[in-house]
Amino acid sequence: MEISFLIPTRNRPENLKKSLLSLSKLNIQNLNSEIIVLDDCSELSYDSVLSEFENIQYYKNTTPMGISYARNKLALHAKGKYLIFLDDDVLISKKTSINLIYDLFDKDSTLSLISFDISAHITNNKLSPENLFVFKQIPFKKYQLFFNPKLENEVNYVSYFIGAAFACRKDIFDRGIVFDELFYWGNEELDFSFNIIKNNLKILYHPECKADHYPATSVIQGNSQQLNSFILFISNRILTAYKNLPGIYFISYVFIWTLYYFFLSIKTFRMFDWLKGVNLGINKTKKSSRKPLSKIGIEYLKNNYGRILF
Repeated sequence: MEISFLIPTRNRPENLKKSLLSLSKLNIQNLNSEIIVLDDCSELSYDSVLSEFENIQYYKNTTPMGISYARNKLALHAKGKYLIFLDDDVLISKKTSINLIYDLFDKDSTLSLISFDISAHITNNKLSPENLFVFKQIPFKKYQLFFNPKLENEVNYVSYFIGAAFACRKDIFDRGIVFDELFYWGNEELDFSFNIIKNNLKILYHPECKADHYPATSVIQGNSQQLNSFILFISNRILTAYKNLPGIYFISYVFIWTLYYFFLSIKTFRMFDWLKGVNLGINKTKKSSRKPLSKIGIEYLKNNYGRILF
């Protein structure tokens, strides 16, 4: 088996249907592939959606375990040499060449992951399609794109990726490079990227690997789920820094991000959530281990659009 398409999902059968339809439109030449779906304990039924497609492998968790667990479990089930992960609210572009992805990995044994050019489409139930807001989810900071707008359309080695759509080698999971399940959701991609770099492997951004992301409105709109994500992001920033960043980089990263969320909490009346996020982050570090990036890893970040100080 050459390629495994892996999709985690929860309570979004209609989104999954659109994602599966996008896969059916791909032109894959001379490569065997499989599609595996992991349902993270949905209350909604997927029977009608799955009945419309052939040869979909479907697994379901008995309790919600989070995105990190889901991706690890999908990789465990996968038989493909190379894996393509898609969130259930992502449509892979028919312009994306799966054969190109295969060839890129085959030609470079140190290439572990390919970051996609993702266009995020933001709306909510009250907005008409004409009011859709679109922005890029790519592994560059805004100031990097401001000084070099061509980055978006260039092939470059990078230091992290966006989890909504990416490709990676199956064997990195076999080597113990996995998603840390303490993260549950949020910032898990950055921690995973640091683990790749610690193993002297590389991440490549390729603008010809394209996908469209339609983030769930429940995350965008103000509700309890958004409050939970606020707490998770604070705690996961602290955990990321503790696990991966040495010395001054650890201090500056934690200081900048906790300060950013502190002022955001004042603006949005979430001081209690900020305190809960900091406390949760400290508790998570007690369950984790610290293995900072080496000097070689820091140099890789500096040379490849890395995220060190913030």
